[in-house]
Amino acid sequence: MGTVLVLLATSVIWHSAAPDDGWARTVGVAIQGLALLATLRISNETPRLFRLASALVPLAIVLTIVGNAVQGEAGDLLSGFLGLLIVLACPVAIVRSVVKHPTINLQTVLAAICIYLLLGLLFAYIIGVEVVLVGGHFMDGVGPTGRPTGADILYFSFITLTTTGYGDITAANRIGRTTAMVEAMVGQLYLVTVLAILVSNLGRSRQPAASAEDDGPSPT
Repeated sequence: MGTVLVLLATSVIWHSAAPDDGWARTVGVAIQGLALLATLRISNETPRLFRLASALVPLAIVLTIVGNAVQGEAGDLLSGFLGLLIVLACPVAIVRSVVKHPTINLQTVLAAICIYLLLGLLFAYIIGVEVVLVGGHFMDGVGPTGRPTGADILYFSFITLTTTGYGDITAANRIGRTTAMVEAMVGQLYLVTVLAILVSNLGRSRQPAASAEDDGPSPT
């Protein structure tokens, strides 16, 4: 799970630091695709599912390149939806891997951290799609047009997820504010519940539910 965490952290840093160009978005999707494949490999999914993902990830990269070649909102939407699908698939595979662990260990905690990073990426893609669909002045603090770049969106997503709220970039309409409110609640609840519970129970074994056979014969 450490490999997945490194790939996801690399993806976050790349999207934040790389220029807002088509080739940079393509590299970002490729890194996330590698994270998905690494997750499927670690979770011991069926070979058929892994082969399917191995075919779909290159297809997503090609479609991202095509989307970048299409100037305008159509290309942005295509790139956004492809990244969103990959980011949605990763947590499912991670959870399937974690539930197989008989003990809450370091791998379980790393998996929870991976999901936290994926939440930030997930909301960044959702906001990116909203920017294209809603149009107009979507954010304050990003210039006179109110149209944020990919780096602006990712920055806004993570400062909202962590409830840091610097206030230098803010949502300017109802849809953006609603999304930010939901992300802040999800991020805070995730930290104080899921991650906190896992860390406090580190090293403990999961107790399987007792079956009817284990209870012994009922008294007559």
